[in-house]
Amino acid sequence: MRKSRYPVPRPSSFAPDRGPAKYFHGRKQILDDFRGILRYSKQNNWGTTFLIQGAPGAGKTALLAECARLARDRGWEIADIDPLALWNPDELQQSLESKKKFKVEGGSAGVTIPGIGHAEISAGVLPQTVKTLLQKGEDPLLLTLDEAQVLGMEDEFPADQIKTVRHVLNSIHNGKLDRPVILTAAGLGTTVESFRSFGISRFEGNALVELGALGKEAERAVLRDWLTEDGGTPGDTTVWIDAITQETYGWPQHILSYVKPALDQLHADKSVMTTEGLNSVLEAGRVFRSRYYEQRVHELGTQQRQSLAKLFANVSLGESLGLEHIMMSLTQDHGAEKAKKIFHQALYKGVLYRYRGDFAIPIPSMHDWLVSNYAHE
Repeated sequence: MRKSRYPVPRPSSFAPDRGPAKYFHGRKQILDDFRGILRYSKQNNWGTTFLIQGAPGAGKTALLAECARLARDRGWEIADIDPLALWNPDELQQSLESKKKFKVEGGSAGVTIPGIGHAEISAGVLPQTVKTLLQKGEDPLLLTLDEAQVLGMEDEFPADQIKTVRHVLNSIHNGKLDRPVILTAAGLGTTVESFRSFGISRFEGNALVELGALGKEAERAVLRDWLTEDGGTPGDTTVWIDAITQETYGWPQHILSYVKPALDQLHADKSVMTTEGLNSVLEAGRVFRSRYYEQRVHELGTQQRQSLAKLFANVSLGESLGLEHIMMSLTQDHGAEKAKKIFHQALYKGVLYRYRGDFAIPIPSMHDWLVSNYAHE
């Protein structure tokens, strides 16, 4: 019997689990809603915030990139920003890919800034603010902000700039920039609370997305593309797809955890799908999946992991617990102050996720992993 090319799986094939998805399927309703927002904003010289919130590995960054692609195809200027650009004009200019070209004549200079337009400046002119930069330009502007949950971190902004950030976010959110400006933001389950801390508590219609797993058809389509296009297999991929989807639960990050060893295996076997090769892929995917979970709980100590695992040991997959129950149990184990820190850390890292008002471990296999590894006395 022929052995797998490597006994312990290694990530040699390039299948990045961050950024734009190489093969994007699903999310049709979300993208239809976003197209409608783009169209309305452009027609009415308006703007707003489009917020994508979801657990780790749900595909938020890929969806953010797909939204940017749709906007770019419709004539929008695109700028990737980080939180610093919400109060620092120089940072925003760099994010807008501004490359100043000066032609000095008589003490003044013409400045062309992509996404902003042409402006005349001269000595003594007051410096630009973030808001005035956003107001300039004729083309509609889409700002993209990933990992947006950091907006709620106390030390993310200088204390004297909090008011500026609040003003900028609200000006964008309420369409008060005299041009179409949309902020697309993606983050973990604390992101909505982060925006609420800046006075943004209500989102337009379909502009707040709670991102979950892919549907079955989309999940299978993504796997099929990887296996046929990158794996080069000309045969029927059904058996491999059936087996892999039993372990990925439609979770984009997990799909890529299995895609990486699948591509290695197919390349080693000259694109022939074998039962032995599939078993190697499944074993490798579980290793990658476990490494991912280890990263999520990295900042939680063993006793803290055990406390969380104990909470969910008798909870069915996909079911949730109330905040009072969680805090009571954590307080018994660690005391009130530390319990609050553990809870917020678990929420921030995506180990816990708000679900219908309560809290759950977002991915079934992550639930199993945490309980089986840490729910012992």
